[in-house]
Amino acid sequence: MSYILIVILAGTISLFLSLYIRVKAKDAPGAKSYIVVTLLSSIFTFAYAFELASTSLKQMKFWLGIEYLVMPLIPIFVLFMCMEYVGHKIKTWNYALFVIPLTTIFMVQTNELHHFYYRTIKVDKNGPLPLLDLEWGPWFYVHAIFLFVCLTMSVLILLREFRKSLFMFRMQILLMVAGLLTPIIANYFYLKGWSNGIDLGPVSLSVTFMFHGVALLNLQMFNVAPIARESVFESLKEGVIVLNQNRVIVDYNKAVLNVIPTMSSNHIGKPVDEVLIQNPLLAEMLEEEQECDYTSSLESGVTHFRINFPKLRIKVDYMWAKLLPLSMLLKKCEWKKS
Repeated sequence: MSYILIVILAGTISLFLSLYIRVKAKDAPGAKSYIVVTLLSSIFTFAYAFELASTSLKQMKFWLGIEYLVMPLIPIFVLFMCMEYVGHKIKTWNYALFVIPLTTIFMVQTNELHHFYYRTIKVDKNGPLPLLDLEWGPWFYVHAIFLFVCLTMSVLILLREFRKSLFMFRMQILLMVAGLLTPIIANYFYLKGWSNGIDLGPVSLSVTFMFHGVALLNLQMFNVAPIARESVFESLKEGVIVLNQNRVIVDYNKAVLNVIPTMSSNHIGKPVDEVLIQNPLLAEMLEEEQECDYTSSLESGVTHFRINFPKLRIKVDYMWAKLLPLSMLLKKCEWKKS
């Protein structure tokens, strides 16, 4: 009975997260897929709770059929969520992936006619709860491999983004990866028979979305997508250095390298005066925070720039600047060739 309560709690958490994002951030990157997948997970989990509470084979098979109306679709929406989060647009051909889960749904609902998904379905009453004793058919392994491939691709997509993201984005990505690894491990235990016949999938999926919920609530997972920085900040032709109120470098774009070729990711988190110790003239200009002209003499020749210091208050919006505390000011330096 205690495990049934755990399953119900897991389903409630998934449903809460689905409704929360629907209200708070439905238009954010990856949010639509997140809403769908958490809703499907809650239906799957509640149906499994009813299966565990059932006492007859007929009841159990009914709830098993309900579970398999939604569960095969979950891996695809997890994959779509991760793709959208890192900025990959879902293309028309991606929807061809639905062929396998839709086939799985059909196989389960018509299993009595062919037994391709389950060869036999019996009730095991030897444990504290009556559980379904299932002998898997050939299509079950197709479904299992498809689920594993979708989750693995999701993890790889996130890890690929990890190496080029800032610290806060990396924390988001690590939380998402940790969540995705949970159902992979849980399904491995279930397939090996180490869970005593209890399907760990429903609870493990809710644990996945709890990890994502931590990123969501504490790190604004869907309010700040790495793609926003890549597509907006890095596309600027003007060099930009972002400083906090202590004159510590928070971020910079690649165009700054035209002025400060030695700038690297190692300089993030260091005072700008320390970074520009070999360029005292530019350091002095930044210290004065006055609009002025600057001449850079590099191997490529002499280039003239205009330095500006606009101060921007951060809005609560879906923008890369959200990663800073709301009380902080951004100082943006723009270098334009004259």
